[in-house]
Amino acid sequence: MKPEDYLSIFKRVAAKKGWKISSDKQLLLSFAEGLIKNRKRYGMSLCPCRLATGKKEVDKLIICPCVYAPEDIKQYHRCFCGLYLSQGYREKDLTIPVPDQHYKYYLE
Repeated sequence: MKPEDYLSIFKRVAAKKGWKISSDKQLLLSFAEGLIKNRKRYGMSLCPCRLATGKKEVDKLIICPCVYAPEDIKQYHRCFCGLYLSQGYREKDLTIPVPDQHYKYYLE
């Protein structure tokens, strides 16, 4: 799979969830490259913005879109990475930091 192939996947996922995707094509392609690398490395399309722990049950939580995305999008209008956005997303929402809800697993 090529990074460009992921663009349609991102759009389909967003449409299904009632979200939209970032308009920054370079960012989208960068995410896609990270997902491809993580799929080869870990066997799962793990979010490239998060650290894999090596614990399969924990890492499954960050398969893109991660389990944290719906709540982050609801509260902050974007997911941690900024790949998926709420329908009401505005550029100024980018200045609001989205906390990493997965951090607790990095400390174990």
